[in-house]
Amino acid sequence: MGEQYGARRGKLKTLGVLRMTLWATLMLLGLMTYLWLAGRSNPDDVIGLLEQILAITLGLVVLFIGRSLFLEVLVLVFALRLPAARRNHPVAARSKAGKDMLMPF
Repeated sequence: MGEQYGARRGKLKTLGVLRMTLWATLMLLGLMTYLWLAGRSNPDDVIGLLEQILAITLGLVVLFIGRSLFLEVLVLVFALRLPAARRNHPVAARSKAGKDMLMPF
């Protein structure tokens, strides 16, 4: 019995880190999409923000624990396509007609 356990344990070590199954990845991605869309359409800002934070957390879990090369490449391409920050570039001024209430301190 001890030899069988040792052989199984050695086999698990050679596999390395266990990956998330495809159905679990798809389920978490579906839940992430649902939470993101529910957060965007929620009339309560705080609950909507919480739902979006949960959706981002699920996305990070799928990305880092699922070890899906396809998703990692997609995120890398998205990150590389983000606009670069420019130095000495003034921020666009707000219009006076906006509904923002700015309070001087």
